[in-house]
Amino acid sequence: MPTSSQYLGIPISNKVLGISAFEGICNKMIKRLDPWKGKFMTSWAKLILTNSCLSNLPMYVMGFYFLPKGVHSKMDTIRSRFFWRGAGDEFKYDTAKWIAICKPKIHGGLGIINTEIMNQCLLNKWIWKIESGYEDLWCKLLRVKYMQSNNYFCSNQKGSSQFWKGLHKVKHVYQWGAEY
Repeated sequence: MPTSSQYLGIPISNKVLGISAFEGICNKMIKRLDPWKGKFMTSWAKLILTNSCLSNLPMYVMGFYFLPKGVHSKMDTIRSRFFWRGAGDEFKYDTAKWIAICKPKIHGGLGIINTEIMNQCLLNKWIWKIESGYEDLWCKLLRVKYMQSNNYFCSNQKGSSQFWKGLHKVKHVYQWGAEY
């Protein structure tokens, strides 16, 4: 019987975590919208709140798990609705694609954090720490547990944790040259 719980705000389970395990992140984002109301906010105020608050709420969890695309799309829906409509339910058309808005300002976007890319970057930081010989307790533990050959890229992921499998998913994304 699978057990699922939270530890320090991170979902943990003895089975693979699906989209529903990360509902808490989306619920936190929605709760954060309640006091803002957004009716009388300028676009720049909504941009700042989107980037500084809504985009940063999932950072902690993204540093541990390679989140499914469905979670990223739910987070993008919440952030784009707030940016375009405010916290109200009044329908307004989106005047630009979300992916275009998430581009850096020097490339014509508004600089809103792309959560998929940020998720990959945070996990790549773990890979860098593990490979560079960083003397952190967690890095030492991961090296001993998973890297018998002392090479991350040759390590086995069979029977490993979801964290370790997520690191290998990031490795494969960059290995095959996927673009965002």
